[in-house]
Amino acid sequence: MTTQHCYIGIENINLNASQRQTLVAALRALGPASHPSPACLCHWRTRTDGQAAIFEALFDENALTITAFKNRLASIFGVQPDTIDHATTSLSFAGGTTPVVTFSRGGTGYLRFALFGGVDATWGESGDECRGYLAAYRDQWDTPEA
Repeated sequence: MTTQHCYIGIENINLNASQRQTLVAALRALGPASHPSPACLCHWRTRTDGQAAIFEALFDENALTITAFKNRLASIFGVQPDTIDHATTSLSFAGGTTPVVTFSRGGTGYLRFALFGGVDATWGESGDECRGYLAAYRDQWDTPEA
């Protein structure tokens, strides 16, 4: 098994609450069951509106593929994976490259997935891209101080 210590992000576009909860539970289960470094265990941060989350872990690279996500979505929706379409763009938040995949079905987008820093990023590069993203969207991720 090949692993990658990195940050991934998801953003709900049209999943209902039950579908979103099932997907988040599946993502929280990714990563090793135990590891000497706590940073390698799956942990996450949820956006203030509850419609997006960022996960960090030592992921099995096979779990981060477009095919793996299509299979997860197909299971949640109760549809065949080959009926799920995707479109990929690349963004940069801190000088790296972050692929962002939008998954759709029947012309309706349901979920965005970001692999911060991309497939070959080191943990530090992935973290830099994730922190750049959080800085760019600070108003959506930070709770206003009382």
